[in-house]
Amino acid sequence: MRIEKIKGLEKHSANTATTAILSSLLLTIFLPAYFLFAFWRERKNIREIQYREHLFDILSSNVDEVFLIYNKEHAELEYVSNNCQRVLGIKERSIFKETDSLLNLIINEDKTDFMEFIKPTGTTSSKSVEFRMKNPSGQVRWILAQSFPQISQDKIVRYIVSLSDRTEKIIKEQALKDALINAQNANAAKQNFLSRMSHEIRTPMNAIIGMTTIAGAYIEDRKRVEDCLEKIGYSSKHLMTLINDVLDMSKIDEGKMTIAHEIFNLESVAESITSIIYPQAAEKGITFSMPLIDLTDTILIGDSLRLNQILINLLSNAIKFTPPGGSIRMEIRQIQKKNGRIRLRFTVSDTGIGMSEEFVKRIFLPFEQENTSASNQFGGTGLGMSICKNLVTLMDGTISVNSELEKGSTFKVELDFDTAESKEEKSSYNHRVLEALKVLVADDDRDCCIHTTLLLENLGIKSKWVMTGAECVDEVLSAHKVGEEYDVCLIDWKMPDMDGIEVTRRVREFVGPNTTIIIITAYDWSSIEQKAREAGANAFLSKPIFASTLYNTLLTVTGIERAIKNNKDNQPNPVLNGLNVLLAEDNELNREIAVELLKMTGMKIDCVSDGKEAVERFTTNGDDYDIILMDVQMPYMNGYQATEAIRKSGHPKAKTIPIIAMTADAFHEDMVKAGEAGMNGHLAKPIDSEQLYKMIESSVSAKS
Repeated sequence: MRIEKIKGLEKHSANTATTAILSSLLLTIFLPAYFLFAFWRERKNIREIQYREHLFDILSSNVDEVFLIYNKEHAELEYVSNNCQRVLGIKERSIFKETDSLLNLIINEDKTDFMEFIKPTGTTSSKSVEFRMKNPSGQVRWILAQSFPQISQDKIVRYIVSLSDRTEKIIKEQALKDALINAQNANAAKQNFLSRMSHEIRTPMNAIIGMTTIAGAYIEDRKRVEDCLEKIGYSSKHLMTLINDVLDMSKIDEGKMTIAHEIFNLESVAESITSIIYPQAAEKGITFSMPLIDLTDTILIGDSLRLNQILINLLSNAIKFTPPGGSIRMEIRQIQKKNGRIRLRFTVSDTGIGMSEEFVKRIFLPFEQENTSASNQFGGTGLGMSICKNLVTLMDGTISVNSELEKGSTFKVELDFDTAESKEEKSSYNHRVLEALKVLVADDDRDCCIHTTLLLENLGIKSKWVMTGAECVDEVLSAHKVGEEYDVCLIDWKMPDMDGIEVTRRVREFVGPNTTIIIITAYDWSSIEQKAREAGANAFLSKPIFASTLYNTLLTVTGIERAIKNNKDNQPNPVLNGLNVLLAEDNELNREIAVELLKMTGMKIDCVSDGKEAVERFTTNGDDYDIILMDVQMPYMNGYQATEAIRKSGHPKAKTIPIIAMTADAFHEDMVKAGEAGMNGHLAKPIDSEQLYKMIESSVSAKS
């Protein structure tokens, strides 16, 4: 028994050992294999994650959206896309190391919203916020932040956050909004403009039609017909002004407006402005003055037409918005002269109703008017100031305005011009003839006194100035007592203590006829001429005073004394009588008007209705004609083509006969085109009879 028991234990031990050996062998073989397999699986998972991250990085690097993964359990960032620096201007390492690096870039006004966004709420829904941040260059960017929670076992374990740059989109959206608002405003402005234009155009048209009807009904009543015709003329000119404003604005908008660079005389511009503005101001009871300050050159190179347009527009507005009893002043001041160029400042100031501060900011915009009541009361299209602004800009100048309600407005325009005073003109002043004169200037405007004495000094004349009538009388008396009489006294008509006529009367009482007295005035002196001459005035001089007019007046009064009378009949020179005119005009009504205007002067007219017929008539009977008046827009052959054909026709008079364009093409480019075609002059329709007569006179005289 005992032996069997021992054998059984040995056998069991052997089995156990065998089992242990086999187990050891199995563990030795399979355990490394298991670990190798587990390691392989782990590496595969890591490679898959890295590949996904690589694909994600490729995706994020090509979009303007930064992705972040925030581990809520560990309270740290697990991932930041590699486009972080490109989009936000922040390095990835900075965000990992310093969580406030993004917050520091957000502008203060938006930090509260961002802090609310990153605050944990426990909700499982996504959320978003828009904020502004400054990138390192200081540029403000609009960022949209969106947060998407990752949920596991009903708990938020991570947040996936996207930060997208919406700056370009917002800029485009804002641009579209602005464009829409501008379009709506422009549409509303144009609607208002059309409404105003309808009213503005119908007003003079109503007057024209109504006065025509009245004139026809009272055809035998000469006085009534004359009154109707005067009102028709005024209304027609007003209508023409409205049309010109619209056309000018259209040309400016289309970029077709050009600025001339031609020689002109500032004296002519000033005289033209005075002749237009003074009667309007006088009729309304407004004082108008035009002082010249430090002006050394008047023969300039530039665009006199546009300069005239700017100043007339400003002055017309001043008259329109200044009540009776007020004053308007246009100062022309030379502020710089250098290298053959001068800079002039034209200051138009008034004591009118003024403008609000809000409207001053909009005054140079098209179609703008302060309010509809002003439009109804004073009229206008709302284009005048915009045209002025654009013209000044095209002329490389500046325009500014200061205004206060109920106190008036001041506009300042600064423009540069080249100087072009010829040696012939300078030498035309024979200073020696006048150097012996002693002149006294009396004017209550200090600037006018200084300017006039400067002109006299340039002519080599000794002068002195005073600012009141009493001072003038005292100065003349004092000089008379010591035997040093003044040869000439330039006395302003309007002075506060006594007018020029009374000063003249008192001077004559002391010195008799020995001193020549010239009344200077900005007003129409024809109304005071008789009284002034009775008081002892020898001549009259209109303001503003220029060197040439002062020189010529002094020559006249110190030489053969003659009365200077104001010619108001505006009749053409008798030289027009008997002239033979070839008139080319296709419009029957325009032809009838032109024929009647020409017949009034005794001219003989031969009419044709197109350019081709005009060429044929000239080549056949050219010796019979003294001048050709040529419309431009005609059938078969237009005026330019007809003129070129006439100039090339070979007729003995082809090169010399004056040809004047009479056309509705009224812009500067049209004048240039007429000159290039061989025309000698350009008259814009509607034809002004006085301008027509003057141009014919000058053309015929130049030919002879």
